[in-house]
This record gives sequence, C-alpha cells and structure tokens, in this order.
Amino acid sequence: MKQFLVVVDDSAAALRAAQLAIDLAAVVGAGLTLVMVVEDHLLDARLREAAIPEPVERRIQGATTMLSRMTARASLRGLRTRQEILTGPGAGAERVLAAARHCAADLIVVGHDPGNPVNVGHLVEFADIPVLVVPSLG
Repeated sequence: MKQFLVVVDDSAAALRAAQLAIDLAAVVGAGLTLVMVVEDHLLDARLREAAIPEPVERRIQGATTMLSRMTARASLRGLRTRQEILTGPGAGAERVLAAARHCAADLIVVGHDPGNPVNVGHLVEFADIPVLVVPSLG
C-alpha cells in the first residue's frame, strides 16, 4: 500500500481515524491524501439573502485549518501529504470515491460518525478499494 485517502472532519471518530491512518502510513511508508467534505447547504442561500457572512467560505476556512493540523501531525512522522477540500455537487461519499480514484489511493480511512456528511455505508458499498472504518467511542 502506497497511498491512503483519509476523510477528516472535526468529529472525534474522524480525528481517531486520521491518527490511525498517520500511524499506519508511518509503518508501511504510505503517503496520505487528507480530504474534507464541505457541503453547500440549502440554508446558505437564505443566509446570503439575509446578508449574513458567507457560510460556505467559513466552512472552507475551518476545513483548511483542520487539514493543516492533520498535515502537521503527519509531517512530525515524516509522511508526505496532500490536502483537498471536496466541494460541489454530489453526495459526500461520491466525492470521496472520486478523490480516491484521482489520487490512486490503496485504502480509504474514515471515522464513523452519524453527523459526518459522508455516508459511510455508501462509501463501503461502492468503493473498489478497501475502506477502514474507525468507530466512534460513544
């Protein structure tokens, strides 16, 4: 295995999954592609109409910060990483699968959290590579 794709968000399960992926990649010498799905919510249009600051841009800024933290953790282990924020149309799982194909991932690592925009069942069902699902502790 040479390349892992890791789905990151701010849930405890995703953070555990990211740390596990970092540890595993360090052992096998794999690279990491860290991705975070940012959804454009239907509510965003209403918020824009109400002159509330751009919610999508805020989520992208938060995603950038989270991915940078995970990249810093990986670089402490000497790992090569890429970051990608997945936006646009389509379900979160579809975007993750497309990103996995694009980076030629050998393994997808994802935390299982009901609040995650990525449907883990869909990801496991339609992936053509192994998916390591890290459960939440609660």
